[in-house]
Amino acid sequence: MHLKSLYLHNFRLYTEAFFEFCPDINMICGRNAAGKTSLIEAINFLTSGHSFRTHQLSNLIRNGASYFHLEAYFVKHGIEQRLKITHSNKERKIVLNNTRYPSSSSLVGLLLSVVFSPNDLEIIKGAPQGRRQFLDTQLAQINPLYLYHCTRYNRAMRQRNCLLKAKNLSSIYSWECEMALSAAYLLQERLKLLKELQPMSTIFYQDIANEIDSLSLSYRSSCKSITGSATALRDHYLEQYEKNRVREMAMACSLIGPHKDDLAISLGDKEVRFFASEGQMRSCAAALRLAEWKWLEQMSGEKPLMLLDDVTTSLDQIRSSKLFEQFDLLGQLFLTTTEPPLYKTNGKEQKLIAL
Repeated sequence: MHLKSLYLHNFRLYTEAFFEFCPDINMICGRNAAGKTSLIEAINFLTSGHSFRTHQLSNLIRNGASYFHLEAYFVKHGIEQRLKITHSNKERKIVLNNTRYPSSSSLVGLLLSVVFSPNDLEIIKGAPQGRRQFLDTQLAQINPLYLYHCTRYNRAMRQRNCLLKAKNLSSIYSWECEMALSAAYLLQERLKLLKELQPMSTIFYQDIANEIDSLSLSYRSSCKSITGSATALRDHYLEQYEKNRVREMAMACSLIGPHKDDLAISLGDKEVRFFASEGQMRSCAAALRLAEWKWLEQMSGEKPLMLLDDVTTSLDQIRSSKLFEQFDLLGQLFLTTTEPPLYKTNGKEQKLIAL
């Protein structure tokens, strides 16, 4: 798959803009605040329906406007297609090849992308929420059922939290049953993903950092058991919900479930966020994003778009060179920079987009 062109209207600082892309390496070059990251953000929004920079989609609408509009032409399986998204604070309109779709979830797997930015350091050393989001974003791109269970779990948890706050247990069990069913599915899918990411992330880390340490990924669950069938996990969650109700009523929130889990990222037997150097942390972040890209390719049979936002400024020259060597494995790539990097194309087409 590759993106051929993109039209933006009222998106971030863009009143109106049109870009054409090559199938290989697109270098988006310009001064700070020229709109480089906003262009990357727009491409990612097309593929995911959300922003990697903000949870408030109203922030994507240009100041003074009431909506934004994106229109893209892309090629998948050799067929050119058109995707249009119009978003306002009141509604979102999604049209693919003249057919309207009710929501972004209807387009799961249509276009895939991976974003690598300096903010990815937060996956390594930030709060658990960032690491959970790292897993959820990958799975939701490729698996509509995972996205469904995420939505279902969060809805049921909100209802349960309201009942805990009101100390009203009359109907809490029905919501706990819904939570437990979805929690078991989410946990199993996350564990499967980690098992597949593990060897790929180690290979990428060792190559980028030029080190022999293995990068290990281990799941830290708020629930005591993470093994067994989906039915056994569901029953275990239900037991934990019942056991912890008094404590949770006192805190007016749910304390057990996928929303409280974490991911431990280690080099050798030491957790990265507690001992690693800044360079090692950034190498880990790069390795995880490349492993994400590779996993999505294996699952979909398509090469996802790779969106690199200002990553050359966060890596030293040696690590940047090692990262550039991986570009030959990738499909279409978008790279933002203040100055065009010296990169050997090895026969790949390059296009410079000056802002």
